[in-house]
Amino acid sequence: MTSWDKAGGFGLGGWTLAASLTAAVLLAWVVFFGSKVRSEPRRCGDALLPMETRCCAPGQGISAGRCVGVPSRCKAPFVLVEGPTVGCALVPRRVLIEGGSVTLGPTDWDSADLVTKQSVSVHSFYIDESEVNVNEYERCVRGGLCKSIPSGKEPGLPATGVTFEAASDYCAFRSGRLPTPAEWVFAASGPEARRFPWGAHGLVCRRAVFGLVTGPCAEGGILPDLAGSRAPGRSPEGVLDLSGNVAEWSLSEEGKPSVHGGSFRSKHASDLKVWSQRKPVAGDDVGFRCVYPVDG
Repeated sequence: MTSWDKAGGFGLGGWTLAASLTAAVLLAWVVFFGSKVRSEPRRCGDALLPMETRCCAPGQGISAGRCVGVPSRCKAPFVLVEGPTVGCALVPRRVLIEGGSVTLGPTDWDSADLVTKQSVSVHSFYIDESEVNVNEYERCVRGGLCKSIPSGKEPGLPATGVTFEAASDYCAFRSGRLPTPAEWVFAASGPEARRFPWGAHGLVCRRAVFGLVTGPCAEGGILPDLAGSRAPGRSPEGVLDLSGNVAEWSLSEEGKPSVHGGSFRSKHASDLKVWSQRKPVAGDDVGFRCVYPVDG
């Protein structure tokens, strides 16, 4: 036994035990903190607050998957919308996409069997910054030019359950049209052939609204989030929500519809990459945005 032991110290065995206990405490803290971060992703940004499966405005609560109540304020870039249903909504804005070409193809193991190499070329066009929301779509309904959608929806949510014909009617109301598949893909990928709208990597809950039904971002979700709620997922050109939230209609020059981009129901990265497509059927997780000529 050492002299420190005789004096009542830990001794060599005691020091080993103390070091082990310290390491165990640190490991437990790291595990706890890591699980806390994973289970509570900072997905709502600075303008909205996380509430179960949704991101809601300050002053609101959540009920049955919906943000309810009158917001105490709507932080930029959202504004307060008063109407049949009060809520926060993004102000429509158009983003210029400079014309160009891009070649897309399999870039990793999960895309090898799902996408074939293809090249697309487009002229310059403007595109909606985010998906058309309920508030904007209902302007067209009130004008008698668009088919109605179920009432009582939050004004800032994407307009969903709309056929590509009805979406085309709205775009015509705004002096635009649905994007072609080439335009949609080019807006999402850019000339760099990005895997995701923001870049090659980094699919996380703060960049895209996905995995809200059975994870990884939430459990039990039944709705998307407000259009434009994921600012970190903005493309370099300035376009939001091209991955997740709701999938989006496109329409070829020959009149063939397609659906792109994944939705809040998507779980896998392959469903959210810029080249992803699915069966062209309207649903509660399918919305749209419009494109416009540069000389319009």
